[in-house]
Amino acid sequence: MPKVKDIISIIERNAPLSLALDFDSAGLNFGREDDDVKGIMLAQNVTYYTLEECKEKGCNLLITHHPSVFGEEIDKYTQSILDKAKEYGINLYSCHTNLDCCSGGLNDYFAKLLGMRNVKVIDGCAREGIIDEISLAELTKKVATILNDGNVKYVGDKNKKISKIAVCTGAGARDEELIEYAKDNGVDCVIGGESKISIALRVIDYSLSLIDVGHYESEIFCVDIFKDWLKDFSSIAHISQTDVSPYRNIK
Repeated sequence: MPKVKDIISIIERNAPLSLALDFDSAGLNFGREDDDVKGIMLAQNVTYYTLEECKEKGCNLLITHHPSVFGEEIDKYTQSILDKAKEYGINLYSCHTNLDCCSGGLNDYFAKLLGMRNVKVIDGCAREGIIDEISLAELTKKVATILNDGNVKYVGDKNKKISKIAVCTGAGARDEELIEYAKDNGVDCVIGGESKISIALRVIDYSLSLIDVGHYESEIFCVDIFKDWLKDFSSIAHISQTDVSPYRNIK
């Protein structure tokens, strides 16, 4: 039976903690490295639902993309999560911005789904590359289909031809430096999540394009990456069925 530290070593061999950004809380957020692993749950988020699912399926290691703990201050909700994990005997491990940045991680995975060529790294996490020329409107539809995201929206001229793009999953579309990079380096369109109105207005002023995707939808592929890395433990690893997007589309 593997121990928690054995599973962690596989994850961190692929996504070293040294790649995590300064603000991050990636790593073992709760638990003990020497615990025997009876079962592994793979999810994007730690919630009451995923913890209950772990309990029901006999999993005592929950591996997620998003950390259960951020920073030094633990709020009431976070404490309740930790209390429940302790009650159920579940270890909580997160592979966060190191998964965004590593080779074969989330941004590389997304770039591959989009058919990007000549892919290169921007500022550690984001990726830049070339795609077959397509209009902004058609590219937006393509992205929505790939991510199964009914809430994708775009900023810019829908008829603009797009061939050079930059992608950053999660909250990447609110990164002002990424927009400035796009302007200065001939990038036609930035694809990411959680853009702000100030970002959208900047994109218009720069005559750029932006496709805003769901944070959850652009990062749920984390479970497929984890599953592949842990294929030697497939008999005890499960992809969560309760970790779903909290947002609903009224259309």
